[in-house]
Amino acid sequence: MTVKLDFEECLKDSPRFRAEIEMVQTDVSELETRLEKLVKQCHAMLDAGRVYCQTSKSFVNGLRELGHQCSGEKTMEECLDKFSKKLSIILDAQGEAIETTQKTVKTKLQNFVKEDVRRFKDVRKEFERGSECLEGALVRNAQALRGKPHEVEEASNALLNARRTFRSEALDYVLEINVIEAKKKTDILMAMLSLMEAQAQLFQHGHQSLSEMDEYRRKLNEEHTQFVLNSAREKRDMEQRHAAIKKKDVSYDDSIMDFKPDAPNGIAMEGYLYKRASNAFKTWSRRWFSIQKNQLVYQKKFKEQPTVVVEDLRLCTVKPSADNERRFLFEVVSPSKSCMLQADSERQQQAWISAVQNSIASAFQEHREDTHSPRCSSVSASSLIGGGGRGGNRRARCARRWRRYRRSWGTSSAATAESPVPIGPPSTWASRSASSAQEYTGAWESIFPKCAPSHWTPGSRSLLS
Repeated sequence: MTVKLDFEECLKDSPRFRAEIEMVQTDVSELETRLEKLVKQCHAMLDAGRVYCQTSKSFVNGLRELGHQCSGEKTMEECLDKFSKKLSIILDAQGEAIETTQKTVKTKLQNFVKEDVRRFKDVRKEFERGSECLEGALVRNAQALRGKPHEVEEASNALLNARRTFRSEALDYVLEINVIEAKKKTDILMAMLSLMEAQAQLFQHGHQSLSEMDEYRRKLNEEHTQFVLNSAREKRDMEQRHAAIKKKDVSYDDSIMDFKPDAPNGIAMEGYLYKRASNAFKTWSRRWFSIQKNQLVYQKKFKEQPTVVVEDLRLCTVKPSADNERRFLFEVVSPSKSCMLQADSERQQQAWISAVQNSIASAFQEHREDTHSPRCSSVSASSLIGGGGRGGNRRARCARRWRRYRRSWGTSSAATAESPVPIGPPSTWASRSASSAQEYTGAWESIFPKCAPSHWTPGSRSLLS
């Protein structure tokens, strides 16, 4: 323990002793101010460190989630996973360093201010009170008159007691000064040493954790360099393709207007069309139409289930329409309904009409090639065309179906141009094209097997015609 004030000098109460006391008091007062400020700064640092750790942990969780989202990219997923794990370990060590700083630095310095400095102030107050009493006793002793022995004796006794008390308190004050000077060194140095140890362990732990990734970082750096080179080549190729495409005329989209009946995805043709609603307002809506599986369907969004417009293209006809002031219209007519559609241009209108006609022809071709496939079992002629009851009702339904079927084919521009549709039941088509009769009869039988022409009687034929 270093003695800053001498006890012998304290007993003399010399001006040198008083000057040294004032210096010590000023030093301790300044030390108290600086320590209180340091404790507040340490408290703010610890709070900011906890916030930083919490925010960093959220950042690490974000890296993990990004790695899960990049599950298809092995390099990115592995990089994010490894780095997030190492960061998590470092943040845990930083949390421990914060708690160590809380215990060894903030608490120790705070206790020094609250306990040691406060005790020093209390002892100083006792010393100052004893000094005032001694000064008062000295004044009274000096003012005592020689002719008043009683007052002289009282003043002498009071001075003796005051000097004894002052010297005792002065010795205690000097001891406290020396103690606080020594403890100031030990406590502050111990707090700083603990802080340095905690920081050293933190950075050593972090360096050790990241050093384990040296080999992986070198490998990742090489892969990144290769990625940069590949990306530069791809960018150059894309810029060249982009420049070449910009030189072409891209004002129309003929490429998507190609009819592909043998497309791998089963979609013969697809594109946007305007569709007129069947409600009273006759509103027009833009939808994505496609021809697939001998059906005409449309949808608004990709994930929506397509809406079927025509269930079987063999039962429909398509023709341009001029019944509306809107341009590029064409109509798809089936036995049960009619659908008015609008293309974006005349070229697309003709492409869609041709696509529907080609799909109709393809559907009949597939049906001709599938003549040996099993069909639905048909009912007997007596049950289909027989007298009243259920047979009569079925006969009436077949008659209505056949009339709609015949009208739809009778108005087909494509069918009329290439192979006129016979009027009357299929049994009277023998004088016409035998192949056409076979195609249309097969189509009718495959769609309405219970109303197949093979079961018609002479009476039913007259009814249907």
